[in-house]
Amino acid sequence: MTTPLVSIITPAYNSAVYIAETIASALAQTCTDFELIVADDESTDDTIDVARRAAGGDPRLIVVSTPHGGTSIARNGALAVSRGRFIALLDSDDVWMPNYLAEQITIAERCPDGGVISANAINRGGDFDGRPIWSATEGLRTLELHDLIVDHDTVCIMSVFRREVCERIGAFNPALKSNEDYEFWLRAANAGFRIVQNLRPLAYYRRRMGSVSSDDVRMLLGIIHVLESVGAESGPIEREREAIAAKIARLQDDLATARLRSSLSRRDATDAVRRLKELSKLRGSVSLAVAAKVTQAWPELLLHAYGLRRALRKR
Repeated sequence: MTTPLVSIITPAYNSAVYIAETIASALAQTCTDFELIVADDESTDDTIDVARRAAGGDPRLIVVSTPHGGTSIARNGALAVSRGRFIALLDSDDVWMPNYLAEQITIAERCPDGGVISANAINRGGDFDGRPIWSATEGLRTLELHDLIVDHDTVCIMSVFRREVCERIGAFNPALKSNEDYEFWLRAANAGFRIVQNLRPLAYYRRRMGSVSSDDVRMLLGIIHVLESVGAESGPIEREREAIAAKIARLQDDLATARLRSSLSRRDATDAVRRLKELSKLRGSVSLAVAAKVTQAWPELLLHAYGLRRALRKR
Protein backbone atom coordinates (compact mmCIF):
# COMPACT_ATOMS: atom_id res chain seq x y z
CA MET A 1 0.00 0.00 0.00
CA THR A 2 1.15 3.53 -0.77
CA THR A 3 2.12 5.44 2.35
CA PRO A 4 -0.37 8.27 2.90
CA LEU A 5 0.75 11.85 3.46
CA VAL A 6 -1.50 12.25 6.52
CA SER A 7 -2.89 9.93 9.18
CA ILE A 8 -6.11 11.34 10.66
CA ILE A 9 -6.59 10.12 14.24
CA THR A 10 -10.16 9.96 15.56
CA PRO A 11 -10.71 8.48 19.03
CA ALA A 12 -14.34 7.50 19.58
CA TYR A 13 -16.43 6.43 22.54
CA ASN A 14 -20.24 6.18 22.20
CA SER A 15 -20.10 8.71 19.37
CA ALA A 16 -22.78 7.24 17.13
CA VAL A 17 -24.80 10.49 17.20
CA TYR A 18 -21.94 12.62 15.87
CA ILE A 19 -19.36 10.49 14.10
CA ALA A 20 -21.06 10.23 10.70
CA GLU A 21 -20.80 14.01 10.22
CA THR A 22 -17.20 13.93 11.45
CA ILE A 23 -16.22 11.22 8.98
CA ALA A 24 -18.06 12.94 6.13
CA SER A 25 -16.07 16.12 6.78
CA ALA A 26 -12.80 14.15 6.62
CA LEU A 27 -13.72 12.36 3.40
CA ALA A 28 -14.74 15.69 1.83
CA GLN A 29 -11.24 17.19 2.20
CA THR A 30 -9.69 18.76 -0.88
CA CYS A 31 -6.44 17.09 0.21
CA THR A 32 -7.21 13.43 -0.44
CA ASP A 33 -3.89 11.76 0.43
CA PHE A 34 -4.75 10.44 3.87
CA GLU A 35 -5.85 7.51 5.96
CA LEU A 36 -8.59 7.98 8.55
CA ILE A 37 -8.10 5.83 11.65
CA VAL A 38 -11.08 5.58 13.99
CA ALA A 39 -9.97 4.16 17.34
CA ASP A 40 -13.00 2.81 19.16
CA ASP A 41 -12.64 2.92 22.94
CA GLU A 42 -14.96 -0.07 23.55
CA SER A 43 -18.14 1.87 22.76
CA THR A 44 -21.38 0.37 24.02
CA ASP A 45 -23.43 1.87 21.19
CA ASP A 46 -23.13 1.30 17.42
CA THR A 47 -20.30 3.78 16.87
CA ILE A 48 -18.28 1.34 14.73
CA ASP A 49 -21.24 0.42 12.49
CA VAL A 50 -22.15 4.08 11.99
CA ALA A 51 -18.53 4.90 11.14
CA ARG A 52 -18.32 2.16 8.52
CA ARG A 53 -21.65 3.12 6.96
CA ALA A 54 -20.57 6.77 6.85
CA ALA A 55 -17.38 5.79 5.01
CA GLY A 56 -19.42 4.03 2.34
CA GLY A 57 -16.68 1.50 1.63
CA ASP A 58 -13.94 4.12 1.28
CA PRO A 59 -10.70 2.14 1.75
CA ARG A 60 -9.06 5.09 3.51
CA LEU A 61 -11.11 4.34 6.64
CA ILE A 62 -9.42 2.05 9.16
CA VAL A 63 -11.18 1.00 12.38
CA VAL A 64 -9.19 -0.23 15.36
CA SER A 65 -10.43 -1.21 18.80
CA THR A 66 -8.62 -0.32 22.00
CA PRO A 67 -9.25 -1.38 25.62
CA HIS A 68 -11.56 1.11 27.28
CA GLY A 69 -9.25 3.59 28.94
CA GLY A 70 -9.92 7.06 27.63
CA THR A 71 -8.84 9.34 24.82
CA SER A 72 -5.08 8.96 25.31
CA ILE A 73 -5.16 5.18 24.98
CA ALA A 74 -7.45 5.36 21.95
CA ARG A 75 -5.24 7.93 20.23
CA ASN A 76 -2.14 5.89 20.99
CA GLY A 77 -3.78 2.80 19.52
CA ALA A 78 -4.41 4.71 16.30
CA LEU A 79 -0.88 6.15 16.31
CA ALA A 80 0.56 2.64 16.60
CA VAL A 81 -0.89 1.63 13.21
CA SER A 82 -0.61 5.01 11.48
CA ARG A 83 1.72 5.46 8.50
CA GLY A 84 1.48 9.13 7.48
CA ARG A 85 4.27 11.73 7.51
CA PHE A 86 1.83 14.01 9.32
CA ILE A 87 -0.66 13.24 12.09
CA ALA A 88 -3.95 15.18 12.18
CA LEU A 89 -6.25 15.10 15.21
CA LEU A 90 -9.99 15.03 14.58
CA ASP A 91 -12.24 14.19 17.53
CA SER A 92 -15.37 12.17 16.88
CA ASP A 93 -17.80 15.06 17.42
CA ASP A 94 -15.88 17.79 15.58
CA VAL A 95 -16.08 18.79 11.92
CA TRP A 96 -13.50 20.07 9.45
CA MET A 97 -14.15 22.56 6.69
CA PRO A 98 -13.19 21.08 3.27
CA ASN A 99 -9.91 23.02 3.03
CA TYR A 100 -8.71 22.26 6.57
CA LEU A 101 -6.14 19.60 5.71
CA ALA A 102 -4.84 21.28 2.53
CA GLU A 103 -4.21 24.59 4.29
CA GLN A 104 -2.63 23.04 7.36
CA ILE A 105 -0.27 20.86 5.32
CA THR A 106 0.66 23.83 3.10
CA ILE A 107 1.64 25.81 6.19
CA ALA A 108 3.61 22.84 7.54
CA GLU A 109 5.51 22.51 4.26
CA ARG A 110 6.27 26.26 4.29
CA CYS A 111 7.51 26.01 7.88
CA PRO A 112 9.84 22.99 7.88
CA ASP A 113 10.83 23.69 11.48
CA GLY A 114 7.17 23.80 12.54
CA GLY A 115 6.44 20.65 14.51
CA VAL A 116 2.79 21.47 15.26
CA ILE A 117 0.35 23.54 13.18
CA SER A 118 -2.82 24.42 15.09
CA ALA A 119 -5.92 25.95 13.49
CA ASN A 120 -8.69 28.18 14.78
CA ALA A 121 -12.23 26.79 14.95
CA ILE A 122 -15.81 27.99 15.34
CA ASN A 123 -17.57 26.97 18.53
CA ARG A 124 -20.66 24.85 18.01
CA GLY A 125 -23.00 24.88 21.00
CA GLY A 126 -22.50 26.35 24.45
CA ASP A 127 -22.25 29.99 25.49
CA PHE A 128 -19.86 30.88 22.65
CA ASP A 129 -21.81 29.24 19.84
CA GLY A 130 -20.84 30.69 16.47
CA ARG A 131 -17.76 32.47 17.77
CA PRO A 132 -14.16 31.51 16.97
CA ILE A 133 -12.03 29.99 19.72
CA TRP A 134 -9.40 32.67 19.14
CA SER A 135 -10.68 36.20 18.53
CA ALA A 136 -8.08 36.97 15.83
CA THR A 137 -9.01 35.15 12.61
CA GLU A 138 -6.25 35.97 10.11
CA GLY A 139 -2.53 35.29 9.91
CA LEU A 140 0.00 33.01 11.58
CA ARG A 141 1.54 33.25 15.04
CA THR A 142 4.55 31.35 16.31
CA LEU A 143 4.20 30.25 19.92
CA GLU A 144 6.91 29.98 22.55
CA LEU A 145 6.82 27.57 25.46
CA HIS A 146 6.00 30.52 27.73
CA ASP A 147 2.87 31.27 25.66
CA LEU A 148 1.52 27.76 26.30
CA ILE A 149 2.08 28.09 30.03
CA VAL A 150 0.44 31.50 30.34
CA ASP A 151 -2.56 30.52 28.19
CA HIS A 152 -3.52 26.84 28.08
CA ASP A 153 -5.88 27.50 25.14
CA THR A 154 -3.19 28.64 22.69
CA VAL A 155 -3.17 25.26 20.92
CA CYS A 156 -6.47 23.90 19.62
CA ILE A 157 -7.16 20.19 19.31
CA MET A 158 -7.60 20.92 15.59
CA SER A 159 -3.88 20.41 14.99
CA VAL A 160 -1.52 18.70 12.58
CA PHE A 161 1.94 17.60 13.70
CA ARG A 162 4.91 15.89 12.13
CA ARG A 163 5.53 12.24 12.94
CA GLU A 164 8.93 13.27 14.31
CA VAL A 165 7.17 14.88 17.27
CA CYS A 166 5.82 11.64 18.73
CA GLU A 167 8.98 9.78 17.68
CA ARG A 168 11.00 12.12 19.91
CA ILE A 169 8.67 12.79 22.86
CA GLY A 170 6.48 9.68 22.82
CA ALA A 171 2.72 9.37 22.47
CA PHE A 172 -0.09 10.77 24.61
CA ASN A 173 0.16 10.11 28.34
CA PRO A 174 -2.16 7.14 29.04
CA ALA A 175 -2.35 8.04 32.74
CA LEU A 176 -4.21 11.27 31.92
CA LYS A 177 -7.99 11.17 31.58
CA SER A 178 -8.26 14.85 30.60
CA ASN A 179 -6.06 17.62 29.18
CA GLU A 180 -3.80 15.00 27.62
CA ASP A 181 -3.46 17.14 24.49
CA TYR A 182 -2.23 20.14 26.53
CA GLU A 183 0.40 17.93 28.18
CA PHE A 184 1.48 16.68 24.73
CA TRP A 185 1.88 20.23 23.34
CA LEU A 186 3.92 21.29 26.39
CA ARG A 187 6.24 18.31 25.98
CA ALA A 188 6.62 19.09 22.27
CA ALA A 189 7.49 22.73 22.96
CA ASN A 190 9.91 21.70 25.71
CA ALA A 191 11.61 19.39 23.20
CA GLY A 192 12.20 22.36 20.91
CA PHE A 193 9.44 21.86 18.35
CA ARG A 194 8.06 25.07 16.89
CA ILE A 195 4.29 25.48 17.30
CA VAL A 196 2.39 27.66 14.83
CA GLN A 197 -1.13 29.03 15.23
CA ASN A 198 -3.12 29.35 12.02
CA LEU A 199 -5.65 31.95 13.14
CA ARG A 200 -8.06 31.25 10.28
CA PRO A 201 -11.09 29.19 11.44
CA LEU A 202 -11.02 25.91 9.50
CA ALA A 203 -13.23 23.68 11.64
CA TYR A 204 -16.17 23.47 14.02
CA TYR A 205 -15.48 22.58 17.66
CA ARG A 206 -18.45 21.02 19.42
CA ARG A 207 -19.22 22.00 23.00
CA ARG A 208 -21.69 19.50 24.41
CA MET A 209 -24.34 20.62 26.85
CA GLY A 210 -23.87 19.60 30.47
CA SER A 211 -22.99 20.87 33.90
CA VAL A 212 -20.77 23.87 33.22
CA SER A 213 -19.53 24.15 36.80
CA SER A 214 -18.72 20.46 37.05
CA ASP A 215 -16.88 20.54 33.71
CA ASP A 216 -14.90 23.56 34.86
CA VAL A 217 -13.79 21.75 38.01
CA ARG A 218 -12.55 18.72 36.06
CA MET A 219 -10.83 20.88 33.46
CA LEU A 220 -9.05 23.06 36.03
CA LEU A 221 -7.91 20.06 38.07
CA GLY A 222 -6.56 18.52 34.86
CA ILE A 223 -4.62 21.63 33.85
CA ILE A 224 -3.11 22.02 37.32
CA HIS A 225 -2.03 18.36 37.29
CA VAL A 226 -0.44 18.75 33.84
CA LEU A 227 1.51 21.87 34.83
CA GLU A 228 2.73 20.24 38.04
CA SER A 229 3.93 17.09 36.23
CA VAL A 230 5.42 18.69 33.11
CA GLY A 231 6.92 21.49 35.18
CA ALA A 232 9.09 18.93 36.95
CA GLU A 233 10.80 17.89 33.71
CA SER A 234 14.22 19.08 32.61
CA GLY A 235 14.96 21.21 29.57
CA PRO A 236 13.80 24.71 28.60
CA ILE A 237 10.78 24.36 30.88
CA GLU A 238 13.12 24.71 33.87
CA ARG A 239 13.39 28.42 33.02
CA GLU A 240 9.60 28.70 33.28
CA ARG A 241 9.23 27.54 36.89
CA GLU A 242 8.14 30.99 38.08
CA ALA A 243 5.54 31.33 35.30
CA ILE A 244 4.22 27.84 36.07
CA ALA A 245 3.87 28.64 39.78
CA ALA A 246 2.03 31.90 38.99
CA LYS A 247 -0.28 30.10 36.55
CA ILE A 248 -1.08 27.35 39.07
CA ALA A 249 -1.91 29.99 41.70
CA ARG A 250 -4.39 31.65 39.31
CA LEU A 251 -5.90 28.29 38.44
CA GLN A 252 -6.29 27.41 42.12
CA ASP A 253 -8.32 30.60 42.54
CA ASP A 254 -10.41 29.70 39.48
CA LEU A 255 -10.87 26.19 40.87
CA ALA A 256 -12.09 27.47 44.25
CA THR A 257 -14.54 29.77 42.45
CA ALA A 258 -15.79 26.95 40.21
CA ARG A 259 -16.30 24.66 43.20
CA LEU A 260 -18.24 27.38 45.01
CA ARG A 261 -20.40 27.96 41.93
CA SER A 262 -21.00 24.22 41.60
CA SER A 263 -22.10 23.96 45.26
CA LEU A 264 -24.45 26.90 44.86
CA SER A 265 -25.99 25.54 41.67
CA ARG A 266 -26.62 22.22 43.50
CA ARG A 267 -28.06 24.20 46.42
CA ASP A 268 -25.62 22.46 48.77
CA ALA A 269 -25.39 25.17 51.44
CA THR A 270 -22.93 23.32 53.69
CA ASP A 271 -20.45 22.69 50.89
CA ALA A 272 -20.92 26.23 49.56
CA VAL A 273 -19.88 27.69 52.93
CA ARG A 274 -16.80 25.45 52.97
CA ARG A 275 -15.88 26.55 49.44
CA LEU A 276 -16.36 30.20 50.38
CA LYS A 277 -13.88 29.73 53.25
CA GLU A 278 -11.35 28.19 50.84
CA LEU A 279 -11.73 31.11 48.45
CA SER A 280 -11.32 33.69 51.23
CA LYS A 281 -8.06 32.04 52.35
CA LEU A 282 -6.68 31.86 48.81
CA ARG A 283 -7.40 35.52 48.18
CA GLY A 284 -6.63 36.74 51.68
CA SER A 285 -9.93 38.60 51.49
CA VAL A 286 -11.33 40.05 54.70
CA SER A 287 -14.79 40.61 53.19
CA LEU A 288 -15.02 37.01 51.97
CA ALA A 289 -13.83 35.78 55.38
CA VAL A 290 -16.59 37.77 57.07
CA ALA A 291 -19.15 36.43 54.61
CA ALA A 292 -17.96 32.89 55.28
CA LYS A 293 -18.27 33.39 59.04
CA VAL A 294 -21.78 34.85 58.78
CA THR A 295 -23.04 32.20 56.38
CA GLN A 296 -21.58 29.41 58.52
CA ALA A 297 -24.25 30.28 61.08
CA TRP A 298 -26.97 30.80 58.43
CA PRO A 299 -25.89 28.83 55.33
CA GLU A 300 -29.26 29.37 53.64
CA LEU A 301 -28.34 33.06 53.39
CA LEU A 302 -25.66 32.14 50.86
CA LEU A 303 -28.13 30.24 48.70
CA HIS A 304 -30.62 33.09 48.95
CA ALA A 305 -28.01 35.66 47.91
CA TYR A 306 -26.95 33.47 44.97
CA GLY A 307 -30.55 33.00 43.84
CA LEU A 308 -31.25 36.72 44.12
CA ARG A 309 -28.14 37.59 42.11
CA ARG A 310 -29.11 35.17 39.33
CA ALA A 311 -32.66 36.53 39.25
CA LEU A 312 -31.44 40.11 38.97
CA ARG A 313 -29.00 39.14 36.23
CA LYS A 314 -31.87 37.78 34.12
CA ARG A 315 -33.83 41.04 34.23
